[in-house]
Amino acid sequence: MPPLTAIIISVHSVGRSKQFEYDQVLDRAMREFWQKGYSATSIPKLEAAMGIKRQSLYDTFKSKRNLFLQVLKYYHENVIKVNFAPIEESSSPKQAICEYFRRRAREAVNHSEIKGCLVTNSIAELALHDKQVRKQTNITLEYMRSTFKNALERARQSKEVSVKMDIDETADFLVNNAQGLFVMSRMSPAKNSVDGVVTQIENLLTKANNS
Repeated sequence: MPPLTAIIISVHSVGRSKQFEYDQVLDRAMREFWQKGYSATSIPKLEAAMGIKRQSLYDTFKSKRNLFLQVLKYYHENVIKVNFAPIEESSSPKQAICEYFRRRAREAVNHSEIKGCLVTNSIAELALHDKQVRKQTNITLEYMRSTFKNALERARQSKEVSVKMDIDETADFLVNNAQGLFVMSRMSPAKNSVDGVVTQIENLLTKANNS
């Protein structure tokens, strides 16, 4: 997680002023929603987690749903993009992709980690009925797909993978497997199960390089 941006919000209520760091309270709300889901996260739980009073929460975010939409955007910028940065920046895109999946596999079996992906969880819980949640989660999925696609194109140019590789199909495959790992992680999977997903991806990219 990168350093939090110190944006100070001043909320005036009944003659009093409440100050807090916007990104800090969003981060706390994110972890609460991530761990419990949207429906199971009550306003009292958010107050306790965020360290702010109900009036300040409503004055700043207007509603629980609007707070959640802000959290999804924050998650995209501060979790998804951070996890994908090595893929975008690596001089060996193929290895960066493999390492991305190795990390997700380690997290899946680490009991100290929050399980799953907030985007994946939100798609399952809300996206079917909430247009704005669906829009924001689609932005994240498309970002993941385009990052994988760009990395695979660079890998093909550098001959890390075969020039015959179907880039679009493989990018879709990687996104689907990432989502699958996130779902598996919520079920306390056996290590060999998640390792099998990683091995399948590594074998696919290696086979593509040899074809």
